[in-house]
Amino acid sequence: MKTFELENEEGLRLRGLEFGATLTSLSLPVAGQRREVLLGCADEAYAAQQVWLGAVAGRFANRIGGAELVRGDERWSLDANQAPHCLHGGRDGFHRQPWQIKEQEADRVKLALLSRAGDQGFPGNLRVTLEYRLEQQDLVVDFRASTDAPTPVSLTSHAYFNLDGHQGGSDVRSDIRNHAISINADRFLPTDQSGLPLAIAPVEGPFDLRTPRPIGQDWLSHPQQQQAKGFDHAFVLNGPEQAWAARVVSGDEQLVMEVHTNQPSLQFYTGNWLASTPDRSGRPYRDYDGFCLEAQQLPDSPNRPELGDPWLLPGQLYHHQTRYRLIPAG
Repeated sequence: MKTFELENEEGLRLRGLEFGATLTSLSLPVAGQRREVLLGCADEAYAAQQVWLGAVAGRFANRIGGAELVRGDERWSLDANQAPHCLHGGRDGFHRQPWQIKEQEADRVKLALLSRAGDQGFPGNLRVTLEYRLEQQDLVVDFRASTDAPTPVSLTSHAYFNLDGHQGGSDVRSDIRNHAISINADRFLPTDQSGLPLAIAPVEGPFDLRTPRPIGQDWLSHPQQQQAKGFDHAFVLNGPEQAWAARVVSGDEQLVMEVHTNQPSLQFYTGNWLASTPDRSGRPYRDYDGFCLEAQQLPDSPNRPELGDPWLLPGQLYHHQTRYRLIPAG
């Protein structure tokens, strides 16, 4: 598999694969040691793992109900890879496709993908470029896309973070429930038993993350958490004027990550189904060893106008930019 490696003057290092435009490593100096903050596996294992580890989710991130698109009098059947729904663009979505490196410098790489009409059932030929950049303390993820026919588009990075890394050179991982999180959202999307969103609701209980809260506080105390085995929910962000969309503090309080995005929602996922996925040494991850903050359009919105309009039309440009800012303590 063809790889890329980036590094900047602040010591931020990124490694990835063309396959799925996958991020395999992100590390930086923290408290005098280099800390790996991304979950990953051996390069040859990415094609077999089933959790979108570090990959791009697309053509439409999250779930589309009934694996069907309806627009006017037209209908399209999608790949029902999480029956009866389509999840993250289908079984052979963008996470399993051969992106191509088009440009590369020391601190940036640009990849491209042509998703042809009918790919996983989606209409329209979609041309996508993705740039990963290291800017000071930020990992910037920058998507652009255009189409020759109406198609819903929602692309996101499915990177799993653990800000504690492997402490003290040890192979022992701490799970992410000791991290503290805040999300700048007054509303979220509860889900049904299949993970499909219900109506937008005000945040409450453990879903009120407007002030910092340990991820594991009152763990599985809420019916929505019990149903999903943790957090796996879209938070409707308060607006582009906010200072940040989400903020996470590592369990040892040595590292802070801020997420900045121009997307309307963040899917907060606590790695509820990570168990048995191999790590870089081939040993199994456990559930809750990593979390995702996936910036995206609202799930199931292609067929539900009340959740927004994710349809990209010919002549329009889709542009998604998310920054993961890593701030060591002190």
